[in-house]
Amino acid sequence: MKQEERSQETRSRILQAAERSFAERGYDITSVDSICRAAEISKGGFYHHFPSKGAVFAALLDAWLARLDAGFLRAKEGHARVPDQIAAMAASIDSIYDLAGSSWNILLEVWAKARTDPAAQASTLTTLRRYQRFFAELLQRGVDEGSLTVDDVELQARVLLSAVLGLLLQGILEGGSADWGRETKRTVSFMMDGVVRRTR
Repeated sequence: MKQEERSQETRSRILQAAERSFAERGYDITSVDSICRAAEISKGGFYHHFPSKGAVFAALLDAWLARLDAGFLRAKEGHARVPDQIAAMAASIDSIYDLAGSSWNILLEVWAKARTDPAAQASTLTTLRRYQRFFAELLQRGVDEGSLTVDDVELQARVLLSAVLGLLLQGILEGGSADWGRETKRTVSFMMDGVVRRTR
């Protein structure tokens, strides 16, 4: 195995071990030592790849968001009209739920950490504002193309984001009691029904 491949494999083991520990035990209880034991690497190996436990946490969150962004991008590229793009984005949540696995618990850790850690709070708010801006711009395109009737795109974007986040939280807490991908599609469809301009 080449050095680069070994390095990537070690990094992946660190991320997998940290993800399991963060999800099962929480961020504060998880230590660098426990991650190293689970990943079967030395502390030197850990610090070669990550400067801190927080950096591992950020890498996991970035990877989760990248999957979400990729699903949204595919939805946008696969449909011409904005209502169809939004419907496809809601449908893509199915695969995000399947891929995320225990990452949903990490999302709870992010929110909890953001309450007490100024850096985590700033990062979380930046992410939330990015998605709200994304939805506002998407809704505005729908208004411009004549497919949506939205009086206040900023407010509609906030409501849309809040609904999705609320469903994520409910899905984390209730687990397998419902098909959360289907519930997300139903909720977004219900919300969009009032603003989609019908063509005769």
